[in-house]
Amino acid sequence: MFQLLQSPFVGVVLCITVLAYVGRWLATGYAIRRRIHGKPGPPHSMLWGHLKEMGDVAMASPRRAHPHVYPHLLRKKFNLGSVFFVDVWPFGYDPFIAVMDPAVCQQVSDYNAKKHHSMQSFLIPLLGRDDMVSTNGELWKRWRTMFNPGFSTQHLMTLVPGIVDDVLVYVDKLNEHVEKGDVFRLEEETTRLTIDVIGKVVLDLHFNMQRGDDPCIEALREQVHLLPNEGTQNPFETWHPWGIYRRWRNDKLMNDYIGKVLDDRFASKGSTAVKTERKRTVIDLALWNYASGKEDVTELTNDTTTPKMDSAFKQGAITQIRAFLFAGHDTTSSTMCYVFHLLKKHPTVHATLCAEHEAILGPVESTADVIKSQPHLLNKLEYTLAVLKETLRLFPAASGVRQGEKDLNLHLPTGETFNTEGYMVWLLHYGLGHNEEVWGPTVNDFDPSRFLPSNAHKIPEGAWRPFEQGPRNCLGQNLALLESRVIMALVCRRFDFDLALDGIGEVMGDGSFYARNGSFRRGPQSVEGEELYQILVGAAKPREGMPVRVKRLDGKVG
Repeated sequence: MFQLLQSPFVGVVLCITVLAYVGRWLATGYAIRRRIHGKPGPPHSMLWGHLKEMGDVAMASPRRAHPHVYPHLLRKKFNLGSVFFVDVWPFGYDPFIAVMDPAVCQQVSDYNAKKHHSMQSFLIPLLGRDDMVSTNGELWKRWRTMFNPGFSTQHLMTLVPGIVDDVLVYVDKLNEHVEKGDVFRLEEETTRLTIDVIGKVVLDLHFNMQRGDDPCIEALREQVHLLPNEGTQNPFETWHPWGIYRRWRNDKLMNDYIGKVLDDRFASKGSTAVKTERKRTVIDLALWNYASGKEDVTELTNDTTTPKMDSAFKQGAITQIRAFLFAGHDTTSSTMCYVFHLLKKHPTVHATLCAEHEAILGPVESTADVIKSQPHLLNKLEYTLAVLKETLRLFPAASGVRQGEKDLNLHLPTGETFNTEGYMVWLLHYGLGHNEEVWGPTVNDFDPSRFLPSNAHKIPEGAWRPFEQGPRNCLGQNLALLESRVIMALVCRRFDFDLALDGIGEVMGDGSFYARNGSFRRGPQSVEGEELYQILVGAAKPREGMPVRVKRLDGKVG
């Protein structure tokens, strides 16, 4: 064998193979450069594409700034339109079309374009294969239809008392921080709250993360931090043998944990009860849909008596439950952090918000009982909802990435039409929310009044889409907005949060992801003047976990 490898013939074959791959790679790059050259976008080079322009924008931004700000900054730097092409080959999956125009975004969602294949590659380590977020076609439709009832407004209203109880624990923890006078990461405390809420909605379990830890959630959260997050870790850590092992271990732990919960729930209820009891937690909906599609849902096990789901359905259900646990806690916690940050910066808005809570929910001391007994009052908090929407306009948690198709053409306001085949279509919620052509000269102002019902007609169709629109909109958006209103109603009249980036040293030993990866202080430390810029950790999160000091508004301690 060794002699064979030494033969000139083998060497020639290897050289030809390598040259063939290199030639194909270069041909692909040339085809991409040629296809984009002359299209709307930044100055384009046949040699470098847009790598220099994108690199300049990145270098002028904080090291860990979320990538969704870069196209927005490109648009402003080169005075581009709201739709343009970007060529970053050989980095990334496909060249992309940056879309920050509401009408064009609406065209893509109305067409129901498929999710881009890069999304599934990104999410597989976190959720498993064939998750509802990134799949397309009949498989997506099947799971979406199955779980729709679990997120209906009618059902979610029945969960409000439990949400209130979880938020009261959060209030107690904030009071403890007031007593200590310490600096802490608000994103960490808020994430633990939202995990407790989503645990009840999805698995009918109380994780009690606000007062302890849970192995499944710890595995999920570590898996998030092992994703290729932008600039937050050593890029080699993901593919280091130890990193590979940790991802495998976390994946197995989550599958085993959720699988056991499914099996125990199914076995304890019995197949007959599952068929006749249709509850609306995600786990019960999964079991009911499985049982209702089977004449005999019992598979023989070793003792021949224990009911058991078939493995294919069980794995699919586990994947969707992991998706709900991730999406249900991650975005809401970050949004609440930015709500508190913006209210601190705009005391007039804060005062107006508190006045609405006082008028509709009564004194703060009795608000929890009022919400529990009359949850419909949350629907009357119009200004509160407007504050949420304005916060999400300025700090959206994600974007939409769709697959270009032969039959999907983008019709621009300029009258131009571009085909999307071979491109990733990036619906940039951050760029859309910061587009002065959409929101006017006050685009950078925090002005919740723009979302009041009396002003709704002034907002272009498709301009506000942090949960996306159309068939692929976020299934959990009603829960997110409901939960957020409960949190605001019980917190905003009690506490005031002071951003404490200068006190980051006080929390560097707290064991969090941010502490393990250090605090990066090199280069710029704001994005367009905002020092609490977003970073990519699974979704868009406030940098450093938003270190704060908290005070009580009534001046009391504890």
